[in-house]
Amino acid sequence: MKISDKKKFIVRVIEILVIIVTIIVTPIAIKYATAVRGYEAVGGEYLLPIFALVIILIIETIYEASEESKKIKKMEENRNGIKR
Repeated sequence: MKISDKKKFIVRVIEILVIIVTIIVTPIAIKYATAVRGYEAVGGEYLLPIFALVIILIIETIYEASEESKKIKKMEENRNGIKR
């Protein structure tokens, strides 16, 4: 398998790692919060998957912005007659 876009591949790996960590940490956090409280309740530990989603969206936004700026820079260079 040849990786054509290394940056995109790295972004995807980071996103998968965030998902895996969230899947592992959320049940642990729920058990810990229940043990500390002494009773079952719904608290902030249930927001961990949403927090992971926000992290993934931020990573995607940064990646897309960098790709967009790269395209704009390339278009400006082509317009000015400068080629790399």
